[in-house]
Order: sequence, then structure tokens, then C-alpha cells
Amino acid sequence: MRHLLWSAAAALLVAGCSQAPGHEAAAKAQPDPRPLGGSLHFTAAESAALHRAEEREVQKCMRSRGFGYSEVPVGDVQREAATSPYGLLPRSRAAQDGYGLTVQRLKTPPADPNAQRLSALSERERGVWEAALKGAENGPRQVIELPEGPSLSIPTGSCASVARQKVYGTSWERNHFTLQNLSNSIVEDTLDHPLVKAAERKWVVCMRHEGFPYQDREDPLRAMRRHLDSGKSDAAGLRATGEEELRIARRDAACQAEADLAEQVARAQKLVESALSPARTSVLKDFRAARQAALTGAGVPLAR
Repeated sequence: MRHLLWSAAAALLVAGCSQAPGHEAAAKAQPDPRPLGGSLHFTAAESAALHRAEEREVQKCMRSRGFGYSEVPVGDVQREAATSPYGLLPRSRAAQDGYGLTVQRLKTPPADPNAQRLSALSERERGVWEAALKGAENGPRQVIELPEGPSLSIPTGSCASVARQKVYGTSWERNHFTLQNLSNSIVEDTLDHPLVKAAERKWVVCMRHEGFPYQDREDPLRAMRRHLDSGKSDAAGLRATGEEELRIARRDAACQAEADLAEQVARAQKLVESALSPARTSVLKDFRAARQAALTGAGVPLAR
């Protein structure tokens, strides 16, 4: 029954795409700003290829230690790749997928391909298997001190860690977390920039004229989640929920476009990044080289 409901939701949301002619062209023209030139962002195809490369290395490592391991399938990389760090919503995505909440809520997680193997092991054997994969509590660890951030402790003897080093190189963990911390800071400063705040005020006015008295851009998502929590789970209730999500998301995306929100975010991000000290971006060159090497090793063709 749950599968049928999810299928109904998916059909409803995909059908919305045909009701929004011209939105694809509008989406292509809309900026999609991402910190640090998008260095930390991967397309769906890139994410899928890198995931498969990591899983192959994990399987090799586990076998070398005497353990069986089945590669975990690729997850929902399409939605992950499309998600904006600034909550920007292109019209084409809003028309086709809404916020993605209805489908995501009802989507059944993929089965763990290693679940059956683990169920046949004793508790002690299962613990040894998981320690080989993820690292033992008392095993070797790498401590990463993030500039203006917390310290991270990462197991280095696990097969997951060995696989990441094989795919990305030995400096990846430190550089990735350092740049991710910087990226988060850029996003926060960009969203606090007067250019963005002014555009968001225009968005609030636009949404109010459309009958949605929201105070900030998180309000539609909060409203939709409440709707999902309180809504009926039968086919009729699901259809009503999906239609409401599409209705809100379409107006949200239209008001973002009317307020030039994406353009103002792009401008503000550029100003925020121009004020960064060279020390904060010193690892970017090495990270980009490691990123490209990883993509090449995973079989992703070079961008032309």
C-alpha cells in the first residue's frame, strides 16, 4: 500500500511539470550560486560515480580483512545535487517536484544489501565486522582542527576511511572539512547581507499578495511539514497534500524570481568571498586538484 501511495505522489508531482510551460528556460537563466565556485558541489552523475568508486574500494578492503561486503547502491543523488545551499527554488523544480517533501516522506529507504549477512552473525562477530567497516572506538584516529570551528576526530583504520583515501587522496579529509566549514560561513554571511535581506522582504510582500502571510522563507517548508504530519495517508489525502505542496512551491518560486532573489544572493556571495583572507582559501587549489583526480579515477569525463 505504501508503495502505491508513493507512486501516486510521484505521478502527481511529475505531472505538474507539464503544467508549467516555459519554466525550464527560466530555470536555466536563473543563477545557481554556490560557495567557492561550486568546488564542494557535485552533479548527480559525479556523486553517483564517486559513490560507486568508494563502494568498490570498501569491498576490496573488507575482503582483504576476511569479511564479506555488498556494495551499497547509490541514493537519491538527483535531489541532493539540485538542492541549493541558499534555499533557492527554480520554477522548473517547483512545478515538477514542489519542495520534494511529499515524495520524500513516503519514499521507502533502500534495503541494506548487507542486512542479511549481518543477521547471520553473532553479536560479537557483528561488532568485529562493523569495526572493520567504520573503525573501532579505540582504533587510530585523525584529529582535524577546523579554523574558527570545532575539532573533528575521524577513524583512519576503517575500510570506509581507507576507501576515501584511495578515491580522493590522503589530504582530502582535512581539506574537505576545512572548506566545508568555510562554505557554511559564506552561506551564513551571504544570507545576512543587506542585498539578500532586501530581496527577502520583497519576497514576503509578493507571497502576502498571493495569500500566504509568511514572515520568512522557511515558513512554507514549516507549513508543508505540518500539513504532512496532520494529513491523511490514503490516496485522496495524499493527492491533496501533493497538490498543496505544488501550489505553495510554485508561488514561492515565482516570488523568488520576482524579487530577483537568486541574482541578489549571487551578488552578495561575490562580495562576501572577495573579503576573505587568502589564508582561509589556501587549501582550495589542492582540493580542486584532488577533486578532479577523484572524478577522473571514477571514470567521469573531463568537463569541456
